[in-house]
Amino acid sequence: MRHCTLILIFVCLITSCSQNKSEKSTAEQSEPDASFFPVGNYLLGDIELIKQNGISPKYYHVKNGITDSSFLQLQCIDSCLSDFLTPMIDSIGLSLMVKETKFYDESMEYFTLSYDVQNAYFKKTTWRKWDVYINPESQKVDRIFLVKYISDSTIAQLTWIPQSYAKIVTIHNQNSSVVEEKTFIWNY
Repeated sequence: MRHCTLILIFVCLITSCSQNKSEKSTAEQSEPDASFFPVGNYLLGDIELIKQNGISPKYYHVKNGITDSSFLQLQCIDSCLSDFLTPMIDSIGLSLMVKETKFYDESMEYFTLSYDVQNAYFKKTTWRKWDVYINPESQKVDRIFLVKYISDSTIAQLTWIPQSYAKIVTIHNQNSSVVEEKTFIWNY
């Protein structure tokens, strides 16, 4: 009888320990990732550097096969990029709505932080996905690629090359045709 009681206590202890462990792993999975890359703050910092340098970016606009070019006034750069600055991409607001994947991309030779939006409502109203490419040698961001919902028929893509240029491509969803392209070059 005494042996049965000891065995019963032992089984209860093992069972309760394994339940706590599985509950803990579930709780750990739902917590925000501390390594979430703050893309919004990074873009704002780079824009501030552009303004501090005081060199007006070259601006190219292509629509319907017609290219227009000009110099962009520094105070206009925020408004030209505003679609990609709101809502802010940061860990506080988005970490529970996206899935972060980290990997080394051998074809590009970059570490890639890829963020795919998991929240169906959020995906249909704002961000679809974004990728951050980091050069392993310099350990600096080499490029950022963002995809944003504009309307039911249109998405916009931003390719950001730090301290160099940015390109916005607006694409029609139904036939994947390019509606317009905007390029900003500040390293010339």
